[in-house]
Amino acid sequence: QNPAALSHAFTILAAFGSQARRLRSLLRRCWLGARLLLAALRLPEAACEAAATLGTERLDDSLQRTLGRAAEEEEDAPKSEELVLAIDVGATRTKLLLCAMTVGGCSPGRVRRLPPVPTARLWQNPALESEDKFDPEGAPARVRDYLLTCGVVSSRLRRLLFSVPGT
Repeated sequence: QNPAALSHAFTILAAFGSQARRLRSLLRRCWLGARLLLAALRLPEAACEAAATLGTERLDDSLQRTLGRAAEEEEDAPKSEELVLAIDVGATRTKLLLCAMTVGGCSPGRVRRLPPVPTARLWQNPALESEDKFDPEGAPARVRDYLLTCGVVSSRLRRLLFSVPGT
């Protein structure tokens, strides 16, 4: 998961001409396969069962549409937009809303609801001994990983808005 090492490997491979293109493609596919496996391991059980029953063609089409849409959003995002992530932390689930706000504007451009996620999955660590299992140190990495499964690169976010009941 080290982009610098992967970039270095691509630089070395560039010296080998057409073979390098094939190897680079293979490395990218391996890298994507590993990331997809990690995303699949984080899926809720019901989503995993539903995906397992899909035919190969339907699963391929769904994956290509989702990845294609994420790539298009990445390319099409105007430079004058800020990505804002609104996070509503509830007792049992956390809801997330991604907004592309026009810089200087007061209304959102594109709005995308991300699938809700169990609150404990993002904010708690079952391995902790405390009663509430709250884990502020590990939460950012879990949120970043979850966003990646939704096709959102956290480094592109400019603002975070939190709604936490009882605060």
